[in-house]
Amino acid sequence: MKFDCVEKHLRVLFSAHGKLVGKHPAPFIIIPLLLTVMLAAGMFTHFTKENDPEALYGPQGSESLRNRDVLEDMYSDVVDENMLPRHQLRIGRSGWLIVTPKTDDNILTIPNMKEVLRLHRRVMNVTIQQDDAYYTFEDLCLKWNGECHENEILALLDYTGFLENVSLTYPFAMNSNGERFLTGGLLGGVTLQGKNMIEKAEALLLAYPLRYDTNEEVENGLKWERTFLYQMEHFISDKLNVYRFAIVSVTEDLGESTGVPLDLVVSGVFIVAAFCILSTTMLDWVRSKPLLAILGLFTAGLSLGSTFGLLAFIGIPYASTAASMPFLILASQQASMGETNMGDKKMDSIGVDDMFIMISAWRQTSVYKSVPDRMSQAMEDSALSITITSVTDALAFGIGCITQFYSIRLFCIYACIAVLFCYLYMITFFAASVVITGYREKQNRHALTFLKVLPKQDAPSNAYFLLCAGGSSTNKDNHQDNASESSEPALMIFFKKYYGPFVTHPLSAAITVLLFLAYIGLAIWGCVYLEEGGELKQNIATDDSYLSMYYKEEKKYFRSYGPDMSVIATSELEYWKSDVQRDLENVMADLEASEYFHDSNVSISWLRNYLHFLSVVNIERPSKEVFLNTLRKKFLVLPVYKQFVPDIIFDSDNQSIVSSRFYVIGKDLDTTVKERDMFWYIRGVVAESNLDLITYTRAAPRTYEQFIAIRSNTILTMSIGVASMFLIAFLLIPHPICAITVTFSVVSTLIGVIGYMSHLSIPLDSISMVTLIISMGFSVDYSAHISYAYTTSPYQNRRKRSIHALYSLGAPTLQGAISTALAVFTFAFSKSYIFRTFFWTMFLVIVIGTFHGLLFLPVFLMLLVPNSNRKEENKARPTSMGTVNSGFTTEPPAFSNSQFNLGSRIFLPQRSSNTPAIFAQIPRADNTTSYPGCIYQVVYNPNHRRSSYRDQSTRRPHLSSSI
Repeated sequence: MKFDCVEKHLRVLFSAHGKLVGKHPAPFIIIPLLLTVMLAAGMFTHFTKENDPEALYGPQGSESLRNRDVLEDMYSDVVDENMLPRHQLRIGRSGWLIVTPKTDDNILTIPNMKEVLRLHRRVMNVTIQQDDAYYTFEDLCLKWNGECHENEILALLDYTGFLENVSLTYPFAMNSNGERFLTGGLLGGVTLQGKNMIEKAEALLLAYPLRYDTNEEVENGLKWERTFLYQMEHFISDKLNVYRFAIVSVTEDLGESTGVPLDLVVSGVFIVAAFCILSTTMLDWVRSKPLLAILGLFTAGLSLGSTFGLLAFIGIPYASTAASMPFLILASQQASMGETNMGDKKMDSIGVDDMFIMISAWRQTSVYKSVPDRMSQAMEDSALSITITSVTDALAFGIGCITQFYSIRLFCIYACIAVLFCYLYMITFFAASVVITGYREKQNRHALTFLKVLPKQDAPSNAYFLLCAGGSSTNKDNHQDNASESSEPALMIFFKKYYGPFVTHPLSAAITVLLFLAYIGLAIWGCVYLEEGGELKQNIATDDSYLSMYYKEEKKYFRSYGPDMSVIATSELEYWKSDVQRDLENVMADLEASEYFHDSNVSISWLRNYLHFLSVVNIERPSKEVFLNTLRKKFLVLPVYKQFVPDIIFDSDNQSIVSSRFYVIGKDLDTTVKERDMFWYIRGVVAESNLDLITYTRAAPRTYEQFIAIRSNTILTMSIGVASMFLIAFLLIPHPICAITVTFSVVSTLIGVIGYMSHLSIPLDSISMVTLIISMGFSVDYSAHISYAYTTSPYQNRRKRSIHALYSLGAPTLQGAISTALAVFTFAFSKSYIFRTFFWTMFLVIVIGTFHGLLFLPVFLMLLVPNSNRKEENKARPTSMGTVNSGFTTEPPAFSNSQFNLGSRIFLPQRSSNTPAIFAQIPRADNTTSYPGCIYQVVYNPNHRRSSYRDQSTRRPHLSSSI
């Protein structure tokens, strides 16, 4: 049954296109250049960049974002002229300092606290100018009762630094107004004396929150933050270590962490360029193609310029996750330019990457053909692989666009468009470059100087032989020349004679099966314990940045208390009724009894305090009217309870409570696993309640929601991707068994990458998810061609078919893996977590994909796929000197050894129903009837069983060599 309905039409289409490019290369050079110039202008006129961590790394359309919209509508009258930080629904502008002593382990000594107060005064004096006005912190600060939100520890000391008459207790202390505040969130590394008296503390946290109600306040706050960071950077103290942070730090350090350092760019491009040039350089200075290698890199540059410019024109911003995409495209392009003889014309169509296929196919064409004919044949032979690699990669990135994470969507959009431009420019600009190179070779010109040179056999000296000579002899009868441009490389011989027989040996196959079981077992184990959601705050910072140092100190000292998680009633409840009070209390009690939250002494509940107040004033079982009037007119007017005013929303006539908030405080959430489990737990408790409750915290949209969405988004994306890969493989590769093996390899590779990410302590987050999307396309590249080579092998014996597949594709697969690794190698030395994660996950993809392509798949195909049902003698007829290989069922003649010696390569196009033509490349033999590299045309009439042979190019009835 034939499954080549797509393949054969692609081959015809590309053949015609190749001939057109061969005849008229100039338009295919000029048009891509002009298109790139026009599109690239968008980078200078419309380029925008997205650095907001919430927009990039928080899943869009998440429950927290929906809850925030509801709360901002309900609590719109709560303004930052009269609120505490916990009342804010967004992370507003602010400055933060963590202070530790340099010479001792107690920040609370008098000398240290006096130095802290000097630091505080420096902050108070930070001044910005807006138009003709000047603003300090006191002009911009978040206010409560008309005054700036105080640093409670400093206020308790009355801003003097003297501790003699101050009793600091932990985790709560009382301020001068008799209000209780949480010292546990302000002091770190606390040592207690007795039950709760603080003896010493290793760190102090200072917060300076700003208002953000209006655009003017947001703009002024941004200026203040930048000035604050500058002043703190230049604060000099011999007693204190000062670690600074502001909200602007996240966006600005994110931009720095995702900008590839110049030294890594230069070294990476140099390594890639060197590999390309070495891969295309030979001792034959006519057939060497170093400039074509450079043009291959230039093709990648054209695609990147067009991609960035086009997306800038249509308003799609650049994101941090797209920073690695240029290296990915560069790796794909240069990996495809390696020089490898595919061993069989039939195999030319299943190379590794696009340009590799084209150059390899070009090298297999006869140099005596015209350049348009050579290009037509090369394009025809490379059509399928060019299409399947581009389509699968573009499809993988296109599928990634369905994710909720904006950062991943932006990366996938950039990568998908870049892959399509690469495909377009490869079959136009690069194909035309190959044609121009072909005309140079046709004229026997040097690859670098473009001067005409002599062939190797005509070299007048050794120096000329090494540095100048190359190309074809003008005498077609000279048997020193080859019909095609390339000879069989040593690496292919290694796979054919040594590696292939070794891995397909029964003992080696058994060991391979055990190795695969161990591999997949460790991978599944890693998947079970994979950490979901990374330490986003620390991961977006570079290793040596001030932001990274702040996060390390914050994680070390201030994870015992926080964050504050709010539980909000979003509908009118009858709070005066005991059953409603009981239901609310049960929710709070369930949370406080868990391992994730502190007990009721730390939680904040206006209802608990109000019920206690009612018991003090001897009001029992109040009616609705009494409950609400007492709440508004007596309870909320007391200074100690005014903090609850922003937490209770009354209707317009004060006859009911529309919404109210309660708070529980996180406990010891020092790992992302605990944070994830905490968020799942509070959501579950709230969902199971009989009341209309939601939960929210300011950090949820950008941090905690990632824990909820990353798993489901990954599973959805990977599932659709695998199904799509199977469909594409089934349509473009004319063998159903190949589609099945490709799908198996993709699934196994994805499981391996995810599992071994866990063993390398790489969490599943929006950054590593990008590489999982990449791995879908790469795993197809590593597996599809090996599977196809096996299923189309001319041998019946399964072991021979596996060896043949390794012989045909082992070298380019290995070369592609090495070249891709070289392209991303410099990322291993980056100071950015984003780029290091990209390197390690790409390293996993390369290693695991290579093992599948070169070890697991050949063995499993040999063990699981049945023998061909066609007779092997019709595919490979043995003789004393070699084998005749044919792609047709018509039986070739049994040539006698007295006529000539047959080699292992043959191509049999069907010229008519009874007259096929057989082409055989004949290796060197000692008798006079065969010569190195000869190509013979044997015309065979099955009816008469007589054959004659003649040279294809000269049509003479005697043996002669040609190139």
